[in-house]
Amino acid sequence: MKRLKILLYGDQNLNIVDGSAIWLTSLANLLTIDDRVDLTILLKTPVKRKEVISNIKKKNNIVFINPYNRFSNWNFNDKHKMNVGDATNIIELLDNIENYDLIITRGKDLTAESLKKSFVKKQIPYITDFTHDETKIAEEEINFFREVYTTFPNIFVQTKEMGNYLKKLLNVSGEKFIELPPTVEDSLNPPKFELNNYSIVYAGKFAKEWMIEELINVYKQVKKYDPAITLNIAGDKFQGELIDKKDEIKQIFNDTEGIQWFGALSRRDSLNLIKDSDIGYAYRSEEIDNDNSLELSTKVLEYGINGKPVLLRRTKQYEKLLGSDYPLFANNEEELKNKIVLCFNDERIYQEAARKCYEASKAYQISLVSKKILSELWKYNNDKLTILFAGHDFKFLNWYIDWCKENKNINVLIDKWEGHNTHNIEQSEKYLREADIIFCEWGLGNSVFYSQNKLRGQKLFIRLHRQELDTNYLEEVNFCNVDKVIVITPYLFEEFNKKKRVPREKMIIIENMIDYKRFDKPKLDKIDKNLGIIGILPKLKRLDRALDIFEKLWIKDNEYKLFIKSKLPNELPWLMAREQERRYYEEVFNRIENSNWKENVIFDPHGNDVDEWLQKIKFILSTSDIEGSHVSPMEGMASGAIPIVFNWPGADTVYPEQFIVKSVDEAVDLIENYEEKVKNFDIKNFPRKYSRESRINAFNDLLFGDLN
Repeated sequence: MKRLKILLYGDQNLNIVDGSAIWLTSLANLLTIDDRVDLTILLKTPVKRKEVISNIKKKNNIVFINPYNRFSNWNFNDKHKMNVGDATNIIELLDNIENYDLIITRGKDLTAESLKKSFVKKQIPYITDFTHDETKIAEEEINFFREVYTTFPNIFVQTKEMGNYLKKLLNVSGEKFIELPPTVEDSLNPPKFELNNYSIVYAGKFAKEWMIEELINVYKQVKKYDPAITLNIAGDKFQGELIDKKDEIKQIFNDTEGIQWFGALSRRDSLNLIKDSDIGYAYRSEEIDNDNSLELSTKVLEYGINGKPVLLRRTKQYEKLLGSDYPLFANNEEELKNKIVLCFNDERIYQEAARKCYEASKAYQISLVSKKILSELWKYNNDKLTILFAGHDFKFLNWYIDWCKENKNINVLIDKWEGHNTHNIEQSEKYLREADIIFCEWGLGNSVFYSQNKLRGQKLFIRLHRQELDTNYLEEVNFCNVDKVIVITPYLFEEFNKKKRVPREKMIIIENMIDYKRFDKPKLDKIDKNLGIIGILPKLKRLDRALDIFEKLWIKDNEYKLFIKSKLPNELPWLMAREQERRYYEEVFNRIENSNWKENVIFDPHGNDVDEWLQKIKFILSTSDIEGSHVSPMEGMASGAIPIVFNWPGADTVYPEQFIVKSVDEAVDLIENYEEKVKNFDIKNFPRKYSRESRINAFNDLLFGDLN
């Protein structure tokens, strides 16, 4: 099975709750949304606190490497946390052992050190800590980025603006940049935009530029207007100038009435605190939030996706995100205080701001971002995708199997079952281990087996026809392991949901393919009274009804002929073993043999020459009691033949109403008066929407849409 092996290293201490540590854990979640990704996280320092790392969801699918344990004999420069020299040496050593497809790193100094290493051609660095103002950036820093752009195959940038800035600065095409924005958890249900408990929330680090002291001052002023307002604070990381004031600030947190300080929280607990609060605080200094800023705050998006309005400084970046008319922009403490009071006292303003923040954040949901990122990253894996087709009969799918075989990027396996529930289990298990995609043609025993045994990271698709409505196999299918169920008509979509409880959200309609170009051949002369029917087995195909139509026409005009292209009953022993089927065909063939028109009923052998056979057919019959979609009349239309379709259940969801009849007499009338009844209808053009090309595109979008 095709898998993507990634090593992830961020030059961050995961014991400290801050944005860069959250970035690493969020990226781990993004990458492992795809179960085919094997992720290894190299730790900068041993994990002693779980608040940050608990954010990672699929820990069972991730290998964590503590370098101090794994390489205990290594002479580390620092006994507690790796410097960039040790880190790049360990990454190189690990890559020599594991041969990763891709190495993702974060940190400017680490990137500089990586330039000397052997793994650069499979490394994507993520760098944010550089000068964002082109009037202030040093030539040395510009030269560094030129070398980075030249050396690495791709570079992560946080925003489009950051990519455009570097593109202009370096005078490059920018094609190497991959936008990797902050992500938030998916919003399963829209939040309620309403006040809960009159509380402001701040979750993050404590640094001068993050305006924590200003928040405290403003809160004290706001509380004079309304004593009910509270302030919730999460975090315990003090940076820069505030390190020396740590004890003083903690004391203020503890002594100020209305402030609740929760200390370091896990990502989950932090999000719960946001949900329980009302207004998010993300107001930062002008040095950080200015019109040259190219970054986007994860915290702003987290507040927004949980339906909370956010207090922000007005910048170009946030105007682009929220609109220039966003009501909670502030540029000083006085404005900040007034906007808080306004928000708590004007429900309309609160809801407007909350809704804007929510709508802006939706584009950053992790499931949406992951699709874009992973589609880029899979290019680092050059293995072919392996698709396994499993089933007892591929007559309706051979055209697509052939297309896959001809594609140089796809490896095709065929698990041909001997019957509905009979197969070589050893062979099936072998193919199962090799497949990336499993396509079960028919929802019979094959679908039961693969849905119950699918492996992590594989995609499973089942295509249903109609026969499955008359069996019990679908009741045993584990639909939790099925990505999509393909049905061929809208009618069958409803029937499988109603009668077999196939989940609606799992189903998709992709109609059968009609190779209209193959059937678009010139008609022979003198065929205006030639009727045709393809396939007369079993009895539900109602050959007797076709004979009734033909007989009524022949009585009026003995030049009418009925051409039958099909296997005969005696060619199918299993059919003749059924008493009712055998007696039916004995009666039908006796009727033909004893009729005055038997010479005008012509049997043509079953074969793959339908395109040539249709050249002599003017009217193509579908007289069945039950069908799935019945492609024969559609193929007839592609040849220019006029379809005569009985109203079997669902016929009206496949064929135009002009060609659907409810009785033998209606069929006779349509044949005799077709020029008037179906004039101006472009018969040949109708099947083109089911062309081979369109069906291939539909299948490819479904099967390979999220794969590479």
